[in-house]
Amino acid sequence: MPRHNRNTLALQMAFLTFFAQNAICFSLRKARFLKLTSFPHPQIRIPRFHMVSILIAARNEEGNILSCLQSLARISYPAEELEILIGDDNSTDNTAAIVQAFVQDKPHFRYQKITRNLGLARGKANVLAHLARAARGEFFLITDADTTVPPGWVQTMLAAVGPGVGVLGGMTVPHITSLWTALQAVDWIQAFGCIHLLGRFGVPISAAGNNMLLTREAYEATGGYENLPPSVSEDHQMFGEVTGRGYGFRQLFGPGIAVETGAMPGLSGLMTQRKRWMNAALQTPWPVRLLTVLPLALLPVMLASVLSNPAGSLSAWTLLLAVQAVFALVCVSLLKTKKLYKYVLLYPVYFPLSTFATLIHFLLPTPVRWKGRMLKYDLRGAKCELGD
Repeated sequence: MPRHNRNTLALQMAFLTFFAQNAICFSLRKARFLKLTSFPHPQIRIPRFHMVSILIAARNEEGNILSCLQSLARISYPAEELEILIGDDNSTDNTAAIVQAFVQDKPHFRYQKITRNLGLARGKANVLAHLARAARGEFFLITDADTTVPPGWVQTMLAAVGPGVGVLGGMTVPHITSLWTALQAVDWIQAFGCIHLLGRFGVPISAAGNNMLLTREAYEATGGYENLPPSVSEDHQMFGEVTGRGYGFRQLFGPGIAVETGAMPGLSGLMTQRKRWMNAALQTPWPVRLLTVLPLALLPVMLASVLSNPAGSLSAWTLLLAVQAVFALVCVSLLKTKKLYKYVLLYPVYFPLSTFATLIHFLLPTPVRWKGRMLKYDLRGAKCELGD
């Protein structure tokens, strides 16, 4: 066999082994895994209720904010130990009016108009910096204005906090309204499954900014968002700052802590979202960066190898996608989302196509807009600027 073919096959096997190990470990640990995600009743785990502050940054969310607020109002946690702070990030639509009308008869809800920057913070991070300063809670729970949370969200997240833990990462599932959104949901679920599995082995990846818990102590140890340079993804950045200071972390996975958000309606939106995520990933430590970027880097190599050695490459490629489909199926089954089972069969088609499109879009020098703002950064993710 020619040398270049042997090298290509070695890369294929390394890539295949990575996913195979994930699937095997995830399956073998299923019983133990369920013990982690099926928390006992929070009143058993928590001898007393703690003061909790929920922080929400909102910008031009008139189509989503009401559903978010309604889900927060249904939270099963004592209102006297809960405050919900909504920061309006210079919205130009009816977001402010909707929030103010909703909170007027709910004393544990508070609306705050954000008009100035704190320190280095910009955009969403700036809103969260203001809200954290106004918060009274021992714990900060962060979610987004386009997200809905389950009634037991606060108690379930608190039940997972242990000694020395400074940050918890929950999981997020997109609303399922079509084949397109269902495939995104499968993609998200298997990604959170990987994050959880790696977390069980002590590898800190990140926390989703719409489902994250920070202890006040850990947050204040970082100096707050106002002490961090602007980033395309403030959740990645804060997670890294907290774990980098020696605080423990937990990556949670299970139906009780899953929040829901809107899926990207089209390919353009999905690619913009992925490009923002990829640049955020480039700001993480190199081991995490390698795990994140490796599939993108190896995909074109494997596609090229199909042309040079069709029979062997297609066999390896088919086996790889089959293993990944099994892994996705295990993740979906653990969440008990039976309606997604049939879509897992299409995931081996969706994954390589979306990944290849992400790689191309990431390399193109196209600007990224988020919430009406332009994000500017270099390819190393080392610099980020936000402008209207």
